[in-house]
Amino acid sequence: MGDDALARAALAHCMDGPDPLMYAAHRGAPDAMALVDALADRRASRRDADPDDAASRGAGGDLEGMFLTGAAKWGHRATAQDVGRFRSAVDRWMRRLDSLPSLRADDLRALFTRDGSMWVIAPGHPCWPEQLEDLSVKADWAAPLCLWGQGDPAALTSCEAPIAVVGSRGANDYGRTVARDVAAHAALRGHLIVSGGAYGVDAAAHWGAIAAAERYPSRAGRTVAVFAGGLDHIGPQRNHEMFQRILDASGALVSEMSPDTIPEARRFLLRNRIIAGLARVVVVAQARHRSGALNTASWAADLNREVYAAPGEIMQPSNTGCNMLIHENRAIILVDCEDVTELCHPDHQPREPRTEPEFSPQFNPQSGPQPAPEPADASGARSGRDGHGGHDGRGGRMPQAQAPTQQQPQPALLAADEVPAATPSIKRRLGRGKTPSGAAPDTRPRQAPPEPDDGQRMVLAAIRSCRRRGVHAGEDAIGAALRDALPRNADRTPFNAAWIARQLGSMELAGLAERDGTGAFRPATGTRPSPPASRPPRPAPPNRV
Repeated sequence: MGDDALARAALAHCMDGPDPLMYAAHRGAPDAMALVDALADRRASRRDADPDDAASRGAGGDLEGMFLTGAAKWGHRATAQDVGRFRSAVDRWMRRLDSLPSLRADDLRALFTRDGSMWVIAPGHPCWPEQLEDLSVKADWAAPLCLWGQGDPAALTSCEAPIAVVGSRGANDYGRTVARDVAAHAALRGHLIVSGGAYGVDAAAHWGAIAAAERYPSRAGRTVAVFAGGLDHIGPQRNHEMFQRILDASGALVSEMSPDTIPEARRFLLRNRIIAGLARVVVVAQARHRSGALNTASWAADLNREVYAAPGEIMQPSNTGCNMLIHENRAIILVDCEDVTELCHPDHQPREPRTEPEFSPQFNPQSGPQPAPEPADASGARSGRDGHGGHDGRGGRMPQAQAPTQQQPQPALLAADEVPAATPSIKRRLGRGKTPSGAAPDTRPRQAPPEPDDGQRMVLAAIRSCRRRGVHAGEDAIGAALRDALPRNADRTPFNAAWIARQLGSMELAGLAERDGTGAFRPATGTRPSPPASRPPRPAPPNRV
């Protein structure tokens, strides 16, 4: 961590949350370290001298001068009321500064990285997502000064136009299916999936991206979870297995809050602006009337991001938020959760940072630093990252312009017979068994699905049980069938929602299971029922004369 990132981390600790007053002062200061020094001088002068002393007034004047200069650069003319608010904020910042055990650089590095179990990056770092600077286009918004993270920081810049998938924590089977499908099919094409790490839609989106990454680890897109508190307070606890799987899949867990920051309710709405800022496209999979996902959609619209919403049955309260977004023309209707080509830019492989990061280890919240993966050679799956040009008209980042003759075609992410959106989209739009006018029927040989493992066999048996009983084979019904199949005194806890979502995602990607037109799961064509338990041989029928 360089000196600038260290100073920004200290400022982020002082303000205890995004603060436009701090952002303005930082813009008016020569650099972050100068602002930290001014705060430290102000604290020392107040502690050691009379408040009316010239030195004390001088230190305060330096800070106010930085604030006024930065506000002007930000396009805001500060009033006397603004200066009064800034002085009150400085008092809060100095109290937070007093809570630091030391201001020595080495001590602060150890404190802010939790002895190396986290990393801190700031603007100027190769892995910094530059689209976050769009948050400062309005004077009352503040872009994050830095980001804390665990995992691979290159995940943040592995995709030119990430996709955020958000929605309600209490989503039903339909909402979770939409989230998982959108995330999985986008990740299969190399795109970064961003969400909030919570229950419901967030977890389904992360699991979809994880399933894609575990099937194609070198070419599938990654996933990033953004948290409202410090990374030593990530949650919910039931999702910790998912967080570990995100790290294992070269994803990242990030927050703008310093360690020890409690994820209070007010911080979640501010966290949503980071999710919207990271993404180029925001998909609301399912949301109630007052869901926090609608707040993310509002941030996205203000930042000129594209917003999509999945329509739902109008009699279900869980669909009210998405239907309202579509009705009020605040979101584009999502008509297909598998054909994501309309949502995404062209397929690509995860890109490396512009230059090598100043650190290489991947961090694990339980076990600490882990060795970095070996770099891909010239024949590897990952492609290098080009430099970036300016902003596009929507507030995102554009790749640097190149002459058409110099552009190299992107390697195909999936083989032709592995693209999951092609066949289902044709069937949905033109009817089963029909092909577009003038198009030849697809006669390519299909690869037989692999043999399922024990867990997948149990899930397939549960799906068949649901279908025999005429029950909609969604995640909840499959889980109930799995638990009902156990002996009365057996432990039913292993079949939790995370385990079921992981199994279903891997089975879809492996071609063992698919969904019908209603969204219910069914065994894919070519899968065989599990062999029945061994039975004694049936006696031969008696000879008849």
